[in-house]
Amino acid sequence: MKKVVKITIAAAASAAALLLYIFKDFILSLSKYLPECWILKLTGFYCPGCGNTRSVKALLRGDIIASLRSNIAIPLILVLLFLLYIEFLFDICGKKVRILPRKLSFWMVLLCVMFAYYAARNVWVGLAPV
Repeated sequence: MKKVVKITIAAAASAAALLLYIFKDFILSLSKYLPECWILKLTGFYCPGCGNTRSVKALLRGDIIASLRSNIAIPLILVLLFLLYIEFLFDICGKKVRILPRKLSFWMVLLCVMFAYYAARNVWVGLAPV
């Protein structure tokens, strides 16, 4: 990939983050139009997606703890994307820096931990979405 394209992608990602921050109140107001989780309604169990909207809303308000309590996936994905963005910036500068592990075993363990979390929050009230 050419350096100009990489710089454009990096600038677009930064601009998108800035636009999210600028329009956060508008984005928060749109959440009232989202439906409730039909899996939770039918079964009484939290699905892996339960709490994602509340997690995003909490992050937009700056409440990281509430975001983690609502659903750990959103903050985790944002951290992973941020680390990939840092790697991308290093790549633009001509340095090959790898922050995130590339081994499949790491990602499989992470996935297993996520599944364990999703199962555990249906058992322990302290892990249930807020």
